Amino acid sequence: MAIHPVFVHFHTGILVATAVVALVNLLLRVLFRDNINTPGTRLSRIFHQFDVFIYIGSIIGFLGLIAGMVTGFMEPLYPIEALVQMPVMRFKILWSIVSVEIYLYLMIVRAKLGDRVWIKASSYFPYAILGIVGGVLMMIMGALGGIAVYGSSILGPILDWVGIPWP
Repeated sequence: MAIHPVFVHFHTGILVATAVVALVNLLLRVLFRDNINTPGTRLSRIFHQFDVFIYIGSIIGFLGLIAGMVTGFMEPLYPIEALVQMPVMRFKILWSIVSVEIYLYLMIVRAKLGDRVWIKASSYFPYAILGIVGGVLMMIMGALGGIAVYGSSILGPILDWVGIPWP
């Protein structure tokens, strides 16, 4: 059953794109404080559309992440006993669970606060930073899956350059 790669690439792409948009929204919010709040301006419309993308992308990516986890545990070539023997896969499973929690938190906060999440720095900094961290974790989880399956990853040279130890 080769359904796992379909789900994995689907949610990874959406959640990384959501992280990029969250970074852009955070920068827009910090740099253009007054223009963001002015209704009817082009910048406020763009900001709002990005905010909707972050919210909807988090929901769709969360559902894809759950589907990817379920289909990953259903892979006949990698039973759970084999997965927990590999340190890379244990690391991947652990941080995938953390990512689920991050996106669950983001969805609940955004559903509860709505657009008001971007009004105060005490709410929009944690919201945006968690979205960015979640996207980075998804990128790393995808790279770890590439290492587990192919023995290497496209992120290997980048993480070596940054100085992050890579398995």
